[in-house]
Amino acid sequence: MKIEILGTGCYKCVELEMLIADVLKELGKTDIEVTRVDDEQRIRHYMPLDEVPGLLIDGVLANMRELPPREKLLEWLSGVSTPQTQ
Repeated sequence: MKIEILGTGCYKCVELEMLIADVLKELGKTDIEVTRVDDEQRIRHYMPLDEVPGLLIDGVLANMRELPPREKLLEWLSGVSTPQTQ
């Protein structure tokens, strides 16, 4: 699983990164790397810059603008459900 946070380092981006780390720890998935993508051109490939933070899971834009609910993250990261392209 590949997880990428699209954002320039704003408060919501950092908060999303911490939330994902917490959920991964809860699931016992310590081997999954979370990367932050701050390249504006790459972010624009998936979404408008004013919609950050964005969350890519295995290359699929799972969420943007708001933090996803913890329950939804648990589903996505445990493999119970897959994110739908936004």
